[in-house]
Amino acid sequence: MRVLVTGAGGFLGRHVVARLLVRGHNVRAIVRPASPRPSWGPDVEVFYADFRAHDNLISVFDGIDAVIHMAAATSGNEDVQFTSTVVGTERLLEAMSRTAVKRLILVSSLVVYDWARARGTMAETTPLLLDPYDMGAYTIAKVWQERVASSMTGTHGWDLTIMRPGFIWGRNHAEIAGMGRRFGPVQLMFGPFTRLPLSHVVNCADAVVASMENPNSSGLTFNVVDADDIRVWRYVREYWHRSGRGGIPVPLPYVVGLGIAQFASFVSRILFGNKGKLPSLLAPRRFQQQFKPLRFSNDTLRAKLGWTPPLDFQACLARTYAPDPDVEYNAVKRT
Repeated sequence: MRVLVTGAGGFLGRHVVARLLVRGHNVRAIVRPASPRPSWGPDVEVFYADFRAHDNLISVFDGIDAVIHMAAATSGNEDVQFTSTVVGTERLLEAMSRTAVKRLILVSSLVVYDWARARGTMAETTPLLLDPYDMGAYTIAKVWQERVASSMTGTHGWDLTIMRPGFIWGRNHAEIAGMGRRFGPVQLMFGPFTRLPLSHVVNCADAVVASMENPNSSGLTFNVVDADDIRVWRYVREYWHRSGRGGIPVPLPYVVGLGIAQFASFVSRILFGNKGKLPSLLAPRRFQQQFKPLRFSNDTLRAKLGWTPPLDFQACLARTYAPDPDVEYNAVKRT
């Protein structure tokens, strides 16, 4: 297949490109104009574009069989992230609607779920956020990105698959929000035995490509997690040991942290009304999104696609912390 990959220069994107190449696909990669060209070699056709401003997006779909859309802003304020992620998606898909391309794989995130209403196990049936505006900029943008893709799919009859990874981690990206917060040498862990929805970048790339290749994935949504048997305490311990950072662990029960956030929110409303702005650690719904103790299932991926993570946790650790900086990137080519 000839596959168009947006966000190809990002952390997950370059691993998806590598996986596509080893599976024998032809790749056209879209990267931001200011980004350096990744070291893919001549096998990848690189197209530089900013979806918000580019005037000729239709041409990038010439000869394309499927689109893997990963482009999204992960930093900046709400306006910046919304414009980059949502408006960019609208312009890309508007161009796609004027072509013959029908296959779309959208890489979203578990942040689109309403963690406050989640019970027991987070699966694809967990309720979605209906009102995301007291959440972070990234969450707001991903919720609307999914809405845009789903709406346009309904209008144009596309074959849409939505992938929702958990914490994507790997080399130079091993510090994740679920670890807690670090203040100097002190590491606060909210619920040290809470399970983490880990999705190592090599495994995540493999799942994304597997869903594109399998026609049974059309119209479905998949949560992408390796497993949920790794707890916060173990992940932090491995990170300290292998990165050499170390720290002073301060474990706190989840309910204590949530109680502090709820109290801070109450005080903020009393003092500032709806104009108060709290950091994510003190905003109850955002605190739940990062630390709520749940189970996480990849049963739908396993049942519908027969997918299992190619790397187990120990192999992921070895590749993430290997002395050779190319080990992790090349690992996707060997799975």
